[in-house]
Amino acid sequence: MNESPASNGPLARADVMLDRALYYTSALLLIMIATAVMYTVIARYVFNAAPLWAEDAPRVFFLWMTYLGIAVATRRGQNIRVTFFVEKMAPKPRLYLDMFMHVCVLAMLITLLWNVWPLIKINLGGTMLSTGWSDAVSWFPLPVGAALMLMYQVRQMVKSYADYKSGDYDGESSDLNEAGGD
Repeated sequence: MNESPASNGPLARADVMLDRALYYTSALLLIMIATAVMYTVIARYVFNAAPLWAEDAPRVFFLWMTYLGIAVATRRGQNIRVTFFVEKMAPKPRLYLDMFMHVCVLAMLITLLWNVWPLIKINLGGTMLSTGWSDAVSWFPLPVGAALMLMYQVRQMVKSYADYKSGDYDGESSDLNEAGGD
């Protein structure tokens, strides 16, 4: 949660607040998963009475935690990358490769967003018997996370190009706060 002088505007502050909200929500979901699983194990093996929601609730929490956490990693430029060969390239070819990677990720995210809506529509009518939640609650993390990742990926792409134009380009994606990210 790097806050630099470049992050002074209201949009930048809102972005930092969103980052923190996503980060802490993911952490809270992890705690909820661990608590639910421990409760389930104790209830099942000590009291011989496992709760009905023991399978569904932690799975839903896990899905939300995963997609929100991926969005945080995308914003912060902490995605896993193999850079051994990329680091040996000159800045211009490195920029082309970086842009190609961004375009591929954007295409994947747009495809995910486009294709998840029919699945959500199908599952809106169903209900999880164990929790009473809509079956769609298991699918909603995907478009939410993908939309956040799409926004952050576009910003990383713009930042890479701006860094190349200013001569500061090293081919590494980094925290968008460092560039003022709005």
